[in-house]
Amino acid sequence: MCGIAGSYQIDPVRPTTGERIHAALRCIAHRGPDDEGVYARGRAVLGHRRLSIIDTSSNGHQPFTDDGGRYTIVFNGEVFNFHALRAELEASGHRFRSRTDTEVVLRLFTVKGPAFLHDLNGFFALAIHDAATDTLFLARDRYGVKPLLWCEADGRFLFGSELRALTAMGAPRTVDNASVEQLFLHQFIPAPATIHTGIHKLLPGHALHVDATGVREERWYHLPDAIGQTPKGDAGQQLYALLDDAVRLRLVADVPVGTFLSGGVDSSIVTALAAKHHNALHTFSIGYAEDRYYDESAYAEEVAAHLGTTHHSFRLTHEELAEAYPRLLAAIDEPFTDSSALPSFVLCERTRKHVTVALSGDGADEVFGGYRKHQAELRWSDPGPTERAVMALAPLWRVLPRSRKHAWQDKVRQFDRFARFARLDPITRSLMLTTFTEASMARQLVGTPAPAAEVAARERLLMAGARDLPGMNGVLLSDVLNTLPNNMLHKVDLTSMAHALEVRTPFLDKRVVELAFALAPERKLHKGSGKHLLRTTFGHLLPATVMSRSKKGFEVPLLALFNGPLRSFLDSTLTPVRISAAGLSVPAVEQVVRQLRSVDPGTAEATLHAIIVYIMWWERTFAGPSDRTPAL
Repeated sequence: MCGIAGSYQIDPVRPTTGERIHAALRCIAHRGPDDEGVYARGRAVLGHRRLSIIDTSSNGHQPFTDDGGRYTIVFNGEVFNFHALRAELEASGHRFRSRTDTEVVLRLFTVKGPAFLHDLNGFFALAIHDAATDTLFLARDRYGVKPLLWCEADGRFLFGSELRALTAMGAPRTVDNASVEQLFLHQFIPAPATIHTGIHKLLPGHALHVDATGVREERWYHLPDAIGQTPKGDAGQQLYALLDDAVRLRLVADVPVGTFLSGGVDSSIVTALAAKHHNALHTFSIGYAEDRYYDESAYAEEVAAHLGTTHHSFRLTHEELAEAYPRLLAAIDEPFTDSSALPSFVLCERTRKHVTVALSGDGADEVFGGYRKHQAELRWSDPGPTERAVMALAPLWRVLPRSRKHAWQDKVRQFDRFARFARLDPITRSLMLTTFTEASMARQLVGTPAPAAEVAARERLLMAGARDLPGMNGVLLSDVLNTLPNNMLHKVDLTSMAHALEVRTPFLDKRVVELAFALAPERKLHKGSGKHLLRTTFGHLLPATVMSRSKKGFEVPLLALFNGPLRSFLDSTLTPVRISAAGLSVPAVEQVVRQLRSVDPGTAEATLHAIIVYIMWWERTFAGPSDRTPAL
C-alpha cells in the first residue's frame, strides 16, 4: 500500500512538472512513510511513496524499472495471487530480482500488455511508462478499493492517489457547485466527478492510455460481463472455500497482520477464518464509553473470546472523540462527510500501533445484501399485511418524531421512508436511499447552486449500472458500483492511510464477488434475514448471538459532541463570515443550527458535520496553508 503521483507532458512547449513532483509526494507522505522515489524519462514523471508490506528490503523500491530498462511502474495496492502468477512466469523461464508483487505485475504487463489486468486478484492503482513508445498506461482495480485521480491541465496529464497531490503539481482549483450539492445529498461526491471542475476520479475497472495526442479512457472490467453460469451444487460450500482462501491470501505479509472485529456478521466471519490460519491473531474494535446505545464492543469481545484472539478494545469518551475530530478534518483531502469516518479514524490510528495490515469485513453488505434498504426492497417487491399497513399509515409517520438516535424514533424514520418510497420504481428507490439530506435542503445550502438539470443528470448517472442486472441483483450491483467505492471504500482508504495502515477486504476477492452475483437473490438474502447465505454458511464458526443479531451501523454520537465538547468549535466555525466565504448560504446553515438546538433536532447534526467538513476543507484549500490543522 502506497501513494503515487506523476505527470505526462502532452504539449512539450508547456511548462514541465519539474520539482513540483516532490511537493506532490510530500502531500501524500502519510500513505508511504518508508521510502520515496522519482523517475523522469521522456514525457513522463512518476513519483512514489512506499509503505513496505511485501519484501521490505530496498529491492522493492519504486518507481520500479524492468531489467531491460523499457518499462517503469509505480504501484499502489496488493496482488494476492502474485505467488501463483510468479510461479507460472518462472515456469516459462522468467527470473526475478525481488520478492515483490510489483515486479510480477510489471512483468505480466511486458508479456501481455493491458490484458494482464484480468490475471490480477487484488486491489490497486498503477501507472506504467513505456520508454520505447513514450506512452503512459494507468489502471484502477475492479471495485475501487484504491483511488486514482487525474486531469489535463496546461498541456500536461496529471495523476495521483489524492486530490492534493494533483493541485500541488498545478491542477486547477475551481469548486464545482454541482459536486458540492451532491456532497450534501450523499455525504460523498460520486465518481467520476470531484470537488474541482476538470479533475476526475478514474472509475473502478477502468484504464487510461496517455500519449502525445491526449488521453483515452476504457473500461477493462465490468462485473455483469464477468459473471459465469449459476453454480451447480452447494453454493455455501463453494463460498466457504473461496472466502477461506481469500482470507488466507490476505494474511500474507512481511509485517504484523490483524483484523478489525466489530462483533457483527462480516468482521466476525473474516476473523474466524483468519484465526484458522494465524496462530496469534490480534483483533481490534472500537466503542463508546458514554453511549451505550452506540457501543457494540461487548459483542466483539464475545467473538474474540470464542475464537481465542488477542483482543484490543478501544472505548472512546466524548472528550477523546472531540480531540480526534479536528485531526480527522485535517486529514480529509476532498470533502467527505460520512460521520463514521471519525471512529474509523481513531480505530486505524490505534490499530497501527500494533500491526501494519488489518483485514476487514467491508463489501459483504453490498455483495450479499446486508443493508436495511435491501430488506425494504424485498418487502416493496412482495408486500405482506405488515408492509401494507405501514404504507396505509404514511400520513402518521410524517408527523411523528423521526431520528436515528433512538430505537422507536428510528423505527418511525424507517416506516416513513418505506411508505414514501413504496410507489417508486426500484432504480429510483435505490437512488433515493443513498441520500442523507433532503434534496431541497442540499440545494439551499449551496450559495450559488448549479443548474438543476446538471445535478439531475449526475444523479441519474449514479444508477446507470443498476439496469445491467435484473431485480435485486441490479440493486446490489448499484451498491457495488456506487455506494461501495464512493463511500465505504473511500472512508477506509482515507482513515487507514492517514496512519499508514493497510486494510484488506476478503469479501471483495474477485472470485467471491463473481460467485455471489452468479446466484439468484433469494439464495443470498431472505425477508428478515439479510446476508442469509453468510449466516448459514459460516454460522457454525461463531457464537449464535452473532448470527442472530440485526445489522447496526457504525453510528457516532454527534449530537452529544456538538452540544458538549465541540459546541464552542461549532460556534466559532459556523460564523456568517466563514460560511459565506466558503460559498454556502448563511440563512440555510443558520436554519440547520437552530434545528440542532431545538427539541426535535432530527438529523441536523449530520448536516452540520457536512457543513463543517466543507468549510474547513475550503479554508485549507483557498485561505491558508494546506497543512493547517484546525484547532478546537
